[in-house]
Amino acid sequence: MFFGACSVSTEEDTTDYGTSDGRASAPVELAVGTSKNGGVAKYGSSYYKFTPASTGAGSYELNIESLVISDSYSSSAGIDTYIYSDSGYSTLINWGNSCLASCTVYFDYSSFDASTIYYLRIYGYGKVTYKLTISKGGSEGSKNNPVELTLGTAHSGTVEGTSYYGKSYYKFTTVAADNYTLSMNNSDALDCQLYSDSAFLYVVDSYYNECTAGTKISDNFTGTDASYGNPGSGLSANTAYYLMVEGESSSAKTTTYNITVKAAD
Repeated sequence: MFFGACSVSTEEDTTDYGTSDGRASAPVELAVGTSKNGGVAKYGSSYYKFTPASTGAGSYELNIESLVISDSYSSSAGIDTYIYSDSGYSTLINWGNSCLASCTVYFDYSSFDASTIYYLRIYGYGKVTYKLTISKGGSEGSKNNPVELTLGTAHSGTVEGTSYYGKSYYKFTTVAADNYTLSMNNSDALDCQLYSDSAFLYVVDSYYNECTAGTKISDNFTGTDASYGNPGSGLSANTAYYLMVEGESSSAKTTTYNITVKAAD
């Protein structure tokens, strides 16, 4: 009886799934306003981080250019973007967008704090290459870093978004107990709200101190004790108040304006 030698042949998988950038423990740094070429492997994630400047609180957008997707499992599957507030990539701020071609991700016009690190993850359904740019958006300030308004001095402001998404945040500090006026030269319809706390939770009388939505906003803040037929005793002296401005459009747009708060004449 003879036993012949047999051979087993194996075929090596040479599929190129591409390369991902960074790791969750070591994300790639994106400088605001500077483009960076990158990519993500099929069924993989790339990890990035960025830091708004010390005066850069407000909305941010991610521009994804030269997006090339190959070997995706579906023609309707490209990349997904996610933004987080922690280095463990566990506290999701916004699931930004899904892109099949070059696109801009606005993260629902969310506000980002100044000098704070944010973490970006991009997931690929195929082998992907692209060019990324993080840029400052059209809204300014955040709840933690509102823009300081100087009484009697016009500030050139801007807000980007819709009637639901996108807000700009401000604060001003009174001198004397008095009524204070707000004037804006906005050509698009806007709305605003005055708060007594830095968390933007407690409205200073929602009826008598709420802005009248529209163009060229002009309102009088009369204090918490205002009522029908009674103008109120004014805002408290030497007190910080917080102002939120938002759009009134059903479609996203950027509106610029001058905004001035001063003691009533």
